[in-house]
Amino acid sequence: MQPNDISFETALKARVEQMLDACTRCGRCVEVCPSVKPAGITDAAPEDIITGIIDIVRNGDGPEASRKWAQSCMLSGECIKACDEGVNPRFLLAMARVALAKAEHELPARRRQASRPSRGQRTAELQRLGGQTRRRAAALRRKLVAPCRTSPTEDI
Repeated sequence: MQPNDISFETALKARVEQMLDACTRCGRCVEVCPSVKPAGITDAAPEDIITGIIDIVRNGDGPEASRKWAQSCMLSGECIKACDEGVNPRFLLAMARVALAKAEHELPARRRQASRPSRGQRTAELQRLGGQTRRRAAALRRKLVAPCRTSPTEDI
């Protein structure tokens, strides 16, 4: 298999897994990060925060301190310099933000999609109601709505 034979998603997933496996959860990346103080997570153990980031990336859920760190990243790159294992913590934080957004928005989006009839369903419904085309249905709606409207000059 040549490098160009794999999809972007497959390559991204492989890269993420490689970083997750390489991370020793030492917490140095959290210790040097300038975002920790503004995020209000200085009391949390750095090892717990990075472990939480890995949990978020793997399953979309993790402790609040890790969520705050992921959301407050300033992209300084200090974490990258601090890692002796060749892991890019800034990239892992980005993947954590993606996982959090997915977990937060996935179910409501599926619900909206499920409640919306497809084009085929709408066409079938129109045909069932007399085979009217969209144009005819719109004209019929205008005719039905027009008598209901009153003008401001009309006496009541």
